[in-house]
Amino acid sequence: MSADGGGRVAAPDVAAAPTPRRALIGYLPLYLFLFMVGAEMYLVSPLLPEVAADLDVSVTAAAHLVTAYVLVQAVTGPFLGLAYPRLGPTVMVGMGAALFVAGNVVAALTGDFALLVGSRALAGLGVATAGPAIWTWIATTAPEAVRGSAMGAGMAAFALGQVLGVPLGAFVADAAGWHRAFALLGVGAAVTLPLLLYGLRGARERPRDPGEGPRALLKVWTRGPLRRTLAITFLFHAANLGAYTYLADVLDTRYDLSASALGTVGLLSGLGMFAGAALGGRVGDAARAGGRTEDLLLPVWTLVLLVALVVAVGGRPLWLNVVAVLVWFLAAGAFDTNQQTLVASHAPGFTAVALSWNLAVLYGATSWGVWLMGQGDHRAGTVVAAGAVSGTSQCGNRPRPASLTPDPAGSRGRPGPPGPCGVRCRRGPAPALRTRCGCAC
Repeated sequence: MSADGGGRVAAPDVAAAPTPRRALIGYLPLYLFLFMVGAEMYLVSPLLPEVAADLDVSVTAAAHLVTAYVLVQAVTGPFLGLAYPRLGPTVMVGMGAALFVAGNVVAALTGDFALLVGSRALAGLGVATAGPAIWTWIATTAPEAVRGSAMGAGMAAFALGQVLGVPLGAFVADAAGWHRAFALLGVGAAVTLPLLLYGLRGARERPRDPGEGPRALLKVWTRGPLRRTLAITFLFHAANLGAYTYLADVLDTRYDLSASALGTVGLLSGLGMFAGAALGGRVGDAARAGGRTEDLLLPVWTLVLLVALVVAVGGRPLWLNVVAVLVWFLAAGAFDTNQQTLVASHAPGFTAVALSWNLAVLYGATSWGVWLMGQGDHRAGTVVAAGAVSGTSQCGNRPRPASLTPDPAGSRGRPGPPGPCGVRCRRGPAPALRTRCGCAC
């Protein structure tokens, strides 16, 4: 990838595009950090009773450690996305990883509950700073032929962290106390920080454009395809994560399962996410190679979610529920990979802001879905929510052409670099799009 005379980054030559394995190696430090972010997401859950007893607070109060972590990300994410075009990925990721380290180190050392909550908010701020910058860098630098695989590998690393977060936190806490669980993540992130900076060393050569400025916060919601994608994401995850919150209660009521059996169901959900993320990346690459976009894949994954979710909460016997959970989260992992790639392609010039909004929408959907399905019978609410999200997805997500060229920050709809067929492609919506040599021009 090289810059032309106007300072723009030339699109990679498709014929010379590296193999998926070679293309993904350069992103390994980023994937390692995403793994730790995923582990941090669920690390606190098994620690809550011990933290509550040690600091003399209720378990309900201790749950504010989770709220502080996710709420900061949801509120600050879109605004931090505005800094990406000015500061660039190296500064954003480095600063975010440093905040993440600091938050976990403070959590490992403090014995004061208020300071512990503050440390969780600090770690969440680090994720809100680094996370969208990482996804933006991957989406705008990965070769077109393997862009979906690159995003999918990142999502798989995040999912693997979620899978291992709960048992890792529980094991370390049992062996050495809850402080050591936070210390382990802090040390791991500190070791990863120089690797992150090394992996982003080429980012210093990219042009720094002030981009759209605060207008980009609203621009996300004025683009029809982007607005529809985010709306479907909200509904999808309201049903997905809202139903998952009560899945253990539904299965325990029906089969009287032990805690270890319910933990196995949780492990399967993480493995399904891991496999689905990898699958979604490959399917997305194949779709774009055939001249299609991820728009066509989102309805497929929502239909799979509908069927699997209904079977998981309403079917019998237990083995059928377990298989349905695995398929359920395979669809969720594939959806997240294709959806995030699609958001990036629909947001030329303000990709980081759009991906930050995407994070805020996901957390908002989770909160709303949990509240909605807590009103009355969990099984009935799950089925109704799944049907609603599936129907909305089929009607609302009409395919739209997506930008197929990497998007340097601040392009703002200017003609892009030559596509693989030698014709200049325009980023963003255009009155008419012609297809030549298999690319939208």
